[in-house]
Amino acid sequence: MAAERLLPFEQAVSATLVTDVQISPDGRHVAYVTAPASKEGEHPVSAIWLVAADGGTPRRLTTSEAADGAPRWSPDGRRLAFVSDRLERGKPQVYVLDLAGGEAVRVTAAEGGVGQAAWSPDGSLLAYTAMDAETEEEKRRREERDDARLVDADVKRASLWVIAVPEDTAAIDPNALPEPRRISPEGIHIGTQADAGFTWAPDGKSFVVLASPDPKAHYTFAPEMAILSLDGELRSLGRFEGLLTAPKFSPDGKTLAFVAAEEVMPAFFSLQTMPASGGQPHIVAPGFEGSFRDFHWLPDGERIVTSVEMGQQVTVKVFNLTSGEVSDAFAPFERVGVVTAFRLSASGDRAAFVYAHDESYGDVYAADLGGEPRRLTDLNPWTRDYEWGEVRDIRWTSTDGLEIEGMVILPVGYEEGKRYPLLVHIHGGPCGAWLHHLYAGWHDWGQFFAQRGYAVFLPNPRGSSGRGTAFLCGIVGCYGEPDWEDINSGVDYLIEQGIADPDQLVVGGWSGGGFLTNWAITHSDRFKAAVSGAGISNWVSFQGTADVRSVFDRYLGPVDEEVETHWRLSPIRVISRATTPTLILYGENDIRVPPSQGFELYEGLKSRGVETQLVLYPREPHVIMERKHQIDVLQRAIDWYERHLGRAAQDA
Repeated sequence: MAAERLLPFEQAVSATLVTDVQISPDGRHVAYVTAPASKEGEHPVSAIWLVAADGGTPRRLTTSEAADGAPRWSPDGRRLAFVSDRLERGKPQVYVLDLAGGEAVRVTAAEGGVGQAAWSPDGSLLAYTAMDAETEEEKRRREERDDARLVDADVKRASLWVIAVPEDTAAIDPNALPEPRRISPEGIHIGTQADAGFTWAPDGKSFVVLASPDPKAHYTFAPEMAILSLDGELRSLGRFEGLLTAPKFSPDGKTLAFVAAEEVMPAFFSLQTMPASGGQPHIVAPGFEGSFRDFHWLPDGERIVTSVEMGQQVTVKVFNLTSGEVSDAFAPFERVGVVTAFRLSASGDRAAFVYAHDESYGDVYAADLGGEPRRLTDLNPWTRDYEWGEVRDIRWTSTDGLEIEGMVILPVGYEEGKRYPLLVHIHGGPCGAWLHHLYAGWHDWGQFFAQRGYAVFLPNPRGSSGRGTAFLCGIVGCYGEPDWEDINSGVDYLIEQGIADPDQLVVGGWSGGGFLTNWAITHSDRFKAAVSGAGISNWVSFQGTADVRSVFDRYLGPVDEEVETHWRLSPIRVISRATTPTLILYGENDIRVPPSQGFELYEGLKSRGVETQLVLYPREPHVIMERKHQIDVLQRAIDWYERHLGRAAQDA
């Protein structure tokens, strides 16, 4: 059967994604969570599945049609704790499911909803984070619309709680749930932007937690690491920038490992260890030219298994802390790709994870340490019905002689020697990177354009992850200047290679990619059209309105001390140079890059007579989640580019 030419947008934004993977302590089974790539209604939905680690037919464990997720195995492997908002949408509670049979039993009634849960090492307790609930007075005022709000007052925080879980959860009376006990002190928030922010100590008597005065990203990007006893005693280990996921204890409880910045942001993604009693952090691999992601200790306490981003892929490596030896955790895949969400069995001899590549959104895999990976799911078989553009790694030399990496997606049916329209698609972050997975999502446009006859350039300029700390920090004090040269020289390279048509260039990106798109249209006239999604146009006003001021203080300096730097690097400063027709897209509820940044760009372009449109997506934050909005982003972007290149737009 001939492959389909155009992937329908509806199909793409309904793709099944894996959001969590958990292997059983004995390594025999894998629980995983699936969710569609977009949501149809007000609340997302997800489901928990179970599959044998040796292979077999997956079995769906939850069918609530609500958000069921974050499954966690009990130490004996008999039960799963998970969170679900099946009782009240938007307010998850902890449930426990006995895998021998029976219904899931709710064990919490937190009025503000819970985050993730974790079993104590002996399986007798469950710890979880729960948000502060609305008070009766706040509820009354809201209902009466007498609800003036004082900014930064009455902050809602997540606290750490524990409950005792009986052996027979089926006997729990829904009207007499286990009595919760609050562990964390008043006035601090437990958690990060990425996870629940706590881990049990091996002896079950304490936790390591990430604490902040407030859940704002301004604080949680640089949290305090502390040891919190079951009695509520908090002992600080210091404040660490870029510490986005909870540290983990070594098996003997004497050492903590974590991924954070090397001293200050944006030197993210450094694997470090330190004594659990406190002391100076130790960099596990100084000068390592990669970015560490997730990690797990092996039982010997001398080795750590970690996912590592290197170049355009993410692999799993074993680091020996004593010898310094580095080895592959399991046999490499035939295709370069990305490993995420990996977990180890209790013995450390088996892993489960998600693996994606250029033609796959990702499936669940298992592998014995040192063995061959085996696929356990086939979640989106329809992807094999479509033709995809070939993805090639490329390297070129920037204007100052530094070698830069990236990828190019060639048009479907590519002919050597023929030139094609080129979409320069810039990633966000800036501390992110384009990696090898299927680029067919609401802001991963690559394959949609390859199917329409475009070449797509995916550059990883200075400031990107995967190349080490010095590369990450290469845009400090100059964000937009050297990285734009990296990108622009890459466009020149693709023209020199005979791939890109210099008269048919377009540019676009989201978030950090939106900022560099704004930079491109104010520093170049080579592009026929641009799509700027959630991009910064004015650093001075951005720093006064966004929720990540402290992060960008590290890139540009404090705005009140480095006003000239902020203004020099603001595209709006040179808006008079812009001539490129620009489509501007924002989530209306975006607090990461507020829509006011889009209005500044929009009004600036209009004042110069440059064709522009500004589109706001109601209810949406920085990431667009609603299905019809995701489809709208894709269709508008394609229509905008096609029209300004004089091509006939093709719906999908």
